[in-house]
Amino acid sequence: MIANDRFDAAFFKRYYANPATRVATREDQARLAALIGSVAHYCGFRVKRLLDAGCGVGWLRTPLRRQFKGAEYVGLEISEYLCRKYGWVQGSLPGYTDTKGFDLVVCHDVLQYLPDREAARAITSLSHLSRGLLYFSVLTAGDWKNNADTSRTDRGVHLRPRDWYERRLRRHFRHLGFGVYALRSYAPLLWELETPWK
Repeated sequence: MIANDRFDAAFFKRYYANPATRVATREDQARLAALIGSVAHYCGFRVKRLLDAGCGVGWLRTPLRRQFKGAEYVGLEISEYLCRKYGWVQGSLPGYTDTKGFDLVVCHDVLQYLPDREAARAITSLSHLSRGLLYFSVLTAGDWKNNADTSRTDRGVHLRPRDWYERRLRRHFRHLGFGVYALRSYAPLLWELETPWK
């Protein structure tokens, strides 16, 4: 289990508020929401309820609500500091349940903070929480080596290989591309070159 006191005001100031050290911006998150919305709309998904698992400072909330007008947004976050500040639901993905489920679940750069067993449980939780679409991204060992700006990226994470995640995601989801997945029961009509290459 993550010590939620690690994710205090200083953590979010460093990685989100300070322009010299931040790892993301509101503009990045707006582009991500537009991407998720475009794939969902193209595939004909209607999103009335969405979960932002590990929502952090909530920069996806407004752009996701623009993409999915009238959808109920639920922000799930482990940080006591952020839950007090923004009113998010406090909890951790491996143990979180919801009887209604969500048309879209967003899990953006969260699972690298969980040890293997909890991360595997979190992927199973994602399959139970999602009624349709999942957006999933995570920092992998390959990303750390080849893609991440390591001067700005938090080092206190579990770096696993890409295939560790792929094996577990494939049990429940099919990859539509750009980190967007659908439950395996959904088979969208996509031309061969529209699907991710193997």
